[in-house]
Amino acid sequence: MSFRELCLRADMPDGAVTEIMYEVASCRADGIDLLKINIDNELSEIKRIVSALLKTLKTMKQKGSIQFYATKESFDVMSTEAIFLQNKYPEHFSEGNINSDDQTYIYVKI
Repeated sequence: MSFRELCLRADMPDGAVTEIMYEVASCRADGIDLLKINIDNELSEIKRIVSALLKTLKTMKQKGSIQFYATKESFDVMSTEAIFLQNKYPEHFSEGNINSDDQTYIYVKI
């Protein structure tokens, strides 16, 4: 299993979407299975950025570019995606990783 972590650098929704699309394509080319996108809570446009990213990831899922994605909220309610990730990749999902309040994140299963 290969894992990559990305700290989002873009501070506007359009730039964030472009960055994510590039990173997913790069992960696919490199054979990466799981991508974690870290989003800084200090960004002024964080709600718009997260909304744009989720919309893009949903479209990518529908087109078959990714298998699925799981947000921080998915782990709070233990959605099917979150349970799958915890069972498949237990080494990446300790309590400290999942429940950190100071960071917003999205896991993407390529």
